[in-house]
Amino acid sequence: MNERRWFNSRQPQTLVISQFLLYFDAVFLALAALGVGQDYGLPSDGMIARIIFVLAAVANAFGAFGVANEMKRGYQVAVVASFLPIAVRFVIVVLYGSIVGDALYFLLPGGILNAIFVYALIALLLHRQSKEYQQLHFT
Repeated sequence: MNERRWFNSRQPQTLVISQFLLYFDAVFLALAALGVGQDYGLPSDGMIARIIFVLAAVANAFGAFGVANEMKRGYQVAVVASFLPIAVRFVIVVLYGSIVGDALYFLLPGGILNAIFVYALIALLLHRQSKEYQQLHFT
């Protein structure tokens, strides 16, 4: 029986929590694409910023759905999506500012509290328990 699910609580706790955080980020990125919420520090509030938010929201949602359904491609997308806040800010710093002066800008994406969640998601997805489960059970 090929059952699709949005959330899988039978996985290790690292993957269960990462599913929640990925969906959580997807919702807030979708709200940011609509213009609701905090300033994410992108150079403009134009169409490019909204496209970035939509693509990041889709990547987070697909990653969470893929992890819940034990898809290898979903896990890979989830790992890439977890690094997007840091990668986007790094590109912005390289293009529009000095790396030395703005190091905290991309190391602490969105402030201390948001950075905790960003780094927690990365740690949960790259944790040994998550990687071992993914290698054994994901297709």
